Amino acid sequence: MDIAIFLVQAKLLAVTAFLLTTTISTSEDTTVATPHRLVTKLIYRDSILLPFYNASATISDRANQAMESSVARLAYLKASNDIRGGVIASNRGIMFFVRMSIGEPPVPQLVAMDTASSLLRVHCFPCNHCTSDNPIFDPLKSSTYSPSCILSSGDCDHTQNECTYMIQYADSRNSTGNYGLEKLMFDVVFGCGHGSYLQMQQSSGVLGLGGKTTSLATRLGSRFSYCIGNISDPHYVHNQLSLGEAAVIQCYSMPLNVCNNFYHLILEGISVGTKRLGIDPRIFRRTQAGRGGVIIDSGSSWSYLVRGAFEPLSSEVQKLVDRNLKRLRIGDHPEWLCYKGIVTQDLVGFPGVTFHFARGANLVLDVENMFHTMGNRRFCMVVGLADGFIPRDMSLLGVYAQQYLNVGYDLSARTLSFERVDCQFLED
Repeated sequence: MDIAIFLVQAKLLAVTAFLLTTTISTSEDTTVATPHRLVTKLIYRDSILLPFYNASATISDRANQAMESSVARLAYLKASNDIRGGVIASNRGIMFFVRMSIGEPPVPQLVAMDTASSLLRVHCFPCNHCTSDNPIFDPLKSSTYSPSCILSSGDCDHTQNECTYMIQYADSRNSTGNYGLEKLMFDVVFGCGHGSYLQMQQSSGVLGLGGKTTSLATRLGSRFSYCIGNISDPHYVHNQLSLGEAAVIQCYSMPLNVCNNFYHLILEGISVGTKRLGIDPRIFRRTQAGRGGVIIDSGSSWSYLVRGAFEPLSSEVQKLVDRNLKRLRIGDHPEWLCYKGIVTQDLVGFPGVTFHFARGANLVLDVENMFHTMGNRRFCMVVGLADGFIPRDMSLLGVYAQQYLNVGYDLSARTLSFERVDCQFLED
């Protein structure tokens, strides 16, 4: 059995949510799955697999978009009053898409993967203010749709078997809807959006992989994994998402905790080459009040560290690079490290940067994980200062740092694993 990849749209949705049991169709974006493992390709935002791929975009265009998307993502996280909703703020905040079909007859969808959201939702008729380029699902035209109160904690009319929910956001906008049942290959909760107030035409919904009971990740078992390759190459087509108990979980393992729908890791220190930086590990700890900590995120390309960790890392990188290359100022962010030069030529011999996690899990970042070409002989370190961007004094591990890794989540064992691998070798 296969699953079709979908793309997620980050809009505020007035949503009718459904619990699904669906059939899957095979396509070029689909990988055959066993009953205990469902595999589908992830489509990166700049991939040739997307219908809106811009072949004329330059390296500089894509790099600037990646930088802007990270800022947009963090601005949303900072502004959100209920981060459990995990709704992406705009097109710029989307990293990966998945294709899927829903209902009978099946309606194709393009949805965005988001590990900080715990609901699968798509736009549905009637849909106010929707601007999606993708087909809008009409539950009244599906022979397999029915309302349901399964998993609902909201207001319910049990005589009609209808239950509603609402997510309130910091700017007073909200997302409301009903839970229901619909046909997919497996049971999932999804939201059928009847109102959208953000401009996101490229995708039609969100594939939430957070840790709540409404999440696709928990409805298919307690495990999922994703493998990310070279996101700078639009022709790389081997990124994949694996759902179910047989998801690929390998190698280094560390404790994983869920708080406010974010996946938290325990970071104990950072080294540059063989030099362990003088960072107090307490700055990475999450307090009892829920502040601080280190999260792993699929919606930000850049990584961000609190000042007590960023400044020692930035200082060490400058010692190694400043003496040979000209430092550049980028926009309104003087703390970002950007240089005039070419990564593959000017950073030859740059030592690996190691993030030391609990249980001896060491994530070694090479120059492609740490630096990104901005075009016109410019590059930047893709680790920024978290202060002022991320809420609750958190640090964040972004997508650039997760390149060339298969990252496995075991929600039952509360562990996260990672292995450096070419995603092509994981394909069945």
